[in-house]
Amino acid sequence: MIARRVALSLVVLCTLGLWSCASDPVQRAPGLASREYFPLRSGGHWSYEIRAGLFARRTRMEVTARGEHAIRGSDQRLFLMEEQLSGRIYGLEPAGLVGYRVCDGYLTRIAAVALEPDGQVSVFGGEGMSFLPVEPAPGQTWSDRTEVFRGSGGAGQTWTAEVASAGRVRVPAGSFDDVIVVRSQQWDPDWDTDRPLHSYEDFYARGVGLIRSVSRNNSQGFWMSIEQELVAFHFDEENPVRARP
Repeated sequence: MIARRVALSLVVLCTLGLWSCASDPVQRAPGLASREYFPLRSGGHWSYEIRAGLFARRTRMEVTARGEHAIRGSDQRLFLMEEQLSGRIYGLEPAGLVGYRVCDGYLTRIAAVALEPDGQVSVFGGEGMSFLPVEPAPGQTWSDRTEVFRGSGGAGQTWTAEVASAGRVRVPAGSFDDVIVVRSQQWDPDWDTDRPLHSYEDFYARGVGLIRSVSRNNSQGFWMSIEQELVAFHFDEENPVRARP
């Protein structure tokens, strides 16, 4: 539920290993807090405004929760989110599916997935990236590693992340209390050993999910930054979460 299908760098990311971690089906994911900050509820819908680039070109992104599906060739399952853009912006795919699951104490995001006609999911992107602990709390830190393939060669990259409290945050959808922010960086020693290649700030509101995200490609400065803010949301349930006016 975040514009991580952004082509901030023209490489193919492939995580080490494939489904090697012990994971539970999403609906039995341990850690109530993670479910509160990133609700995985079938029928949920989020609308975002996206501003990209130096001239802040704008578009909308609609995100719809499509529920759990079996993974082909595995006894595990993924929770799917469908993302749809209303207009084209450089670096953003117009439509796609993103898979989510719990792995080794973290919620992970897998962007390279496809829903087959028989309802099963084919996975092309390995295990995915860990983006939120199942029990998020300020001060938590973690790291991950990927292999990046360019032609016949390969180079290792490292992701680092930390959780902090953001208090109250206001976006077009309203003001939200009890917000956490995950600050993460992608490090590529082939580019720079002192600065991250990509930097992210992702704000999550309890009971709502992602409400704001800022992505920067530090190799291109302001020419490749993306801001994403929540405009509206709803859940198909009797008592939907509501923001402060």
